[in-house]
Amino acid sequence: MPSEPAYQRFMAVPPMTCHEFIDYILRPHEHPSTVVVCSSREAFLDRLSLSLHTETADSSTHIDGTEQSSPPLLIPTIHQLATSKTVSMAFASSLPHLRAYLASYLPLRSPLDDSALLPPPGQQSPLLAVYGLINLHRATTEYSVQGLSRSLAVAVEAADAWSMRLALVEASEDWESSNLESGPEAAAVTANDPWKEQVPLLSSSVLPSDERLRTGRTVEVRAVIAKWCSFSNP
Repeated sequence: MPSEPAYQRFMAVPPMTCHEFIDYILRPHEHPSTVVVCSSREAFLDRLSLSLHTETADSSTHIDGTEQSSPPLLIPTIHQLATSKTVSMAFASSLPHLRAYLASYLPLRSPLDDSALLPPPGQQSPLLAVYGLINLHRATTEYSVQGLSRSLAVAVEAADAWSMRLALVEASEDWESSNLESGPEAAAVTANDPWKEQVPLLSSSVLPSDERLRTGRTVEVRAVIAKWCSFSNP
């Protein structure tokens, strides 16, 4: 477990839709920041497009019929255009891919910048954000305390090695459900806080996770994450 000053840099943030997540990344941004999306690029872009379409349709008019502004992500402000060029994105659609990327993580830096990544006094550290880490475990045999802890350890070590902040963000329920095949795993996903889901202690290549939940001790996901991160509002 990291020391207290470092621990305060590692955050678990409440679930967001795809476009809310991008807004969150672009708002308080320091170069060089990295976003790791736990899905394929195509799946994420599809969900981002749907998320923006839904948001635009919902906010197109007020109750009184007057027009309302577009979602912030669709407004090309100078700040947004400049900031988006300094965010590096990676896509990991499997646990081995995610862990390999984080274990060998190297922040994108300017060729002319040989300085350390430590920020000047009063300035935030760059951000390493992982979107959908918990969900990536759900359909695998590593949806357990053991499996989650292994992935969290790699993520924390990657951020700590470069004195970066870490943000773990889960997607909202519609995205989570779309990444799961039908069956017991999909049925287990509810509209509740994802941190309240129960997981078995150990990973298993023999028993599916729903059967392990019935036959052994379980732990709340929040308790697993709390060993590595603090919980924060966006």
